[in-house]
Amino acid sequence: MWGLRNIPSGDKPLPGGYAMMAGLTTRAKIALNAALLGLGSFGLFVWNITRPATIYFDEVHYVPAARALLERTAPTNIEHPLFAKTLIAAGIALFGDNPLGWRLPSALFACVAVLAVFWIGMLLFGELRSASCAALLLVFNQTHFIQARIGMLEMPMTGCLLLGAACLLQARRGSVRWAYAGAVALGLAVGSKWLAIPYVALFLAARAWEQWRDSGRDEAHLIDHILPDAARLGALAVLVYLASFAPAFFYTHDAMTLRHLIGFQFEMLASQRSPLASHPYQSDWWQWPLMLRPIWYLFAQNANNYQAILLIGNPLIYWGGAGVVALSLSGWLKRRDGVLLGLVGLYLFSLAIWIVIPKQIGFFYYYNFSAVILCLVLVAFLRLFDAKRLRLVIWFTLASAIAFAYFYPIIAADPLPKDDTWTEWVWMKSWY
Repeated sequence: MWGLRNIPSGDKPLPGGYAMMAGLTTRAKIALNAALLGLGSFGLFVWNITRPATIYFDEVHYVPAARALLERTAPTNIEHPLFAKTLIAAGIALFGDNPLGWRLPSALFACVAVLAVFWIGMLLFGELRSASCAALLLVFNQTHFIQARIGMLEMPMTGCLLLGAACLLQARRGSVRWAYAGAVALGLAVGSKWLAIPYVALFLAARAWEQWRDSGRDEAHLIDHILPDAARLGALAVLVYLASFAPAFFYTHDAMTLRHLIGFQFEMLASQRSPLASHPYQSDWWQWPLMLRPIWYLFAQNANNYQAILLIGNPLIYWGGAGVVALSLSGWLKRRDGVLLGLVGLYLFSLAIWIVIPKQIGFFYYYNFSAVILCLVLVAFLRLFDAKRLRLVIWFTLASAIAFAYFYPIIAADPLPKDDTWTEWVWMKSWY
């Protein structure tokens, strides 16, 4: 993991290396950073994760579905696949039918996402400082933090999708085993939420295109090796996805059967296309990068205080990232950086999904994965101006941490003394 075989193992520090770890080899530094990021982010995500003590927001859909899996009663919430709900059920089985059981799987996979971004950063940037800052930006990306502390489907999907991408990137260095590991992770991502499907198709297509380019665009190699490889990886992802429905075979009523498994996919699709009533928090894709319509996940009175959770992004990451994308597309940058352009392309793809998909209504949390990509986009951009050791990446990460700390009370359900205290964090009318 972390591409250790492809990074020198000597004692020479990486560019901008850390004085505190001067005595460590490069591999040890990478392992130590990964451990600190994993433990630190998991600790942050689970701190007071049981607030609020009751089901809130979309937990109302997914916790009952997880209970139905445990009790083997009947299919519930059939518009979404089972893997993420199975994880919630496992949390309940291990830690009880309580907030910790409902939300711990999200915290765990949010941590997986942080480590996967670190891994991707090492593979793309080849430098420890940049990879670590990309992962930290994800930690301080407030929407990721909030989704890490609620029993929903987003974090298992996000964690598996990023893990799959990291494995496929690692496979570029010569080991096909990483590609198959990536296909398994991508299958589980789709098994969490169908939103992963376009990304799976893109990642596998990108791998095939790169292999074809590296072969000198040899058509015979494309037909004999590259396309069969892509087909095998795609088939493995599909098989893993279908296997994620295994718990449904044990329902007492309307249990899944092998004959019904394929037909059930069309039932899920029909359920997702069911008419939806308008919602006060609905928004359009173009509003998400600007954070024009965030969502109040929670506002409740608790004893002598109030608790609130506003799904709002970190302004530095959201608005700064949108600005970087605009600059990258404007032609203002004289230096063409392939990594930056590739990440900007991935970000635009993530928005295009919502332009193309015929969704009746949209919500701000649909933008979560796009915001993950922005963390990598920002680091790729800031590195272009760091030739004089300005340490822009570090300073931007520190500023993002300060913004995260400022918003913390309103994203972590901290006790608020008065029912109007929340207005201190409301910057626009549309945030009400």
